[in-house]
Amino acid sequence: MNTRTLYAQYSRQIELLAPWQLATLATAVTERAWPNFALFSELAEFGHAADVRHCLNMLWDYTAGLQSAKNFERLLERLDENTPAPEDFDMFGVEPALDFSAGLNCAINCAMKASIDETASALTVSLSTIGKFIKYTEAQELRGTELAQYTEEHELFEVQRRFISELISMVCQQKQPSKEFTKELRLLSANDGVSQLGISLD
Repeated sequence: MNTRTLYAQYSRQIELLAPWQLATLATAVTERAWPNFALFSELAEFGHAADVRHCLNMLWDYTAGLQSAKNFERLLERLDENTPAPEDFDMFGVEPALDFSAGLNCAINCAMKASIDETASALTVSLSTIGKFIKYTEAQELRGTELAQYTEEHELFEVQRRFISELISMVCQQKQPSKEFTKELRLLSANDGVSQLGISLD
């Protein structure tokens, strides 16, 4: 799995999108990763998951046209306070939690100032999280091309790529923000509380 190739591919697909569409994509793909952070926060007794959830909720309100981005610098501060340092934890769960924080950071930045780079980064990081997870859980002996091929053919990776394709297609077809569209997209992204790693809070 070459993250540079994925990033370039997504950048091309979204280069003509409006600012709210870019923010919507970054928010949706980060929503899918939410259980990764929430479960880590619970197990490691780290941070305040409710504060981080608030950041995500505010972004959804913004994508529905219900919230201005003017308060979002405070959200970045709040996120920073709740972003784990990998060296402080002796558990793999810190990696997906950190990736979630990176994706949320991209989404907030994108809401503040539209950016193809930030959105493409959020989409790409959601897939690289899966790559790390697959290597850790079932492919520790693989390297280089073998690992990349194994990852790209893995069901988790394929499901997430299809999800991202569906997101881009839906957002491209929606010409202006609406509460109804945001509700539909949020439901799809939340995936009944199951993350792109197959992790659930239940």
